[in-house]
Amino acid sequence: MPGTRQRRTRGEGERLRAELVAAAIDLLLEPQPLPAPSLRAIARACGVAPSAVYMHFASQDALNYAVIAELFGRLRADLDAADPEAASPAERLDALLGAYLTWAENHPGAYQLLFERPDPLDTEGEGPGLDLLDRLARLLPDADPQVPGTDPQARHATALRIWCAVHGVASLRIHKPSAPWAATARADARALVAGLAGLPAGT
Repeated sequence: MPGTRQRRTRGEGERLRAELVAAAIDLLLEPQPLPAPSLRAIARACGVAPSAVYMHFASQDALNYAVIAELFGRLRADLDAADPEAASPAERLDALLGAYLTWAENHPGAYQLLFERPDPLDTEGEGPGLDLLDRLARLLPDADPQVPGTDPQARHATALRIWCAVHGVASLRIHKPSAPWAATARADARALVAGLAGLPAGT
């Protein structure tokens, strides 16, 4: 009869379970984009019909890009507010990284949307938020005497390594809050970045 499940022979259930797990792993070989709130969910939150959203955004991608641009704007504003412009480059870099970690801690969902999903643009090197890399690189020549001030490629390579290290701290703090963290996020970031940018590794 249609819909009637046949009894499996001994051992087939275990094999099927293994096949299901293997198939799920195969599907995870490619990056899985973090889903942004749907147009319908956002319409419900605003108390309007979904058609009203389409009056301002032609597609889900268009709304996503507007959200990402706004969030990067808010992150930049927090970084600006924390930047002691009269201080040394090393002090400014330390303050910048501290503000970045604080923003991630206070806005974990927004942080995931900005830094844990593929950029919405396919144009190489023009993804939103990459100006943060330039911001880091500009502080490096004086902060790290080993980085030649006349070599922007070397500065950007070092800045990208610093970003990778600090992102690791921010992301793991979000996803693994029960890990045996022995220090603050800022202290962990300082320890990782110390060898890259000449920052003190103390707390």
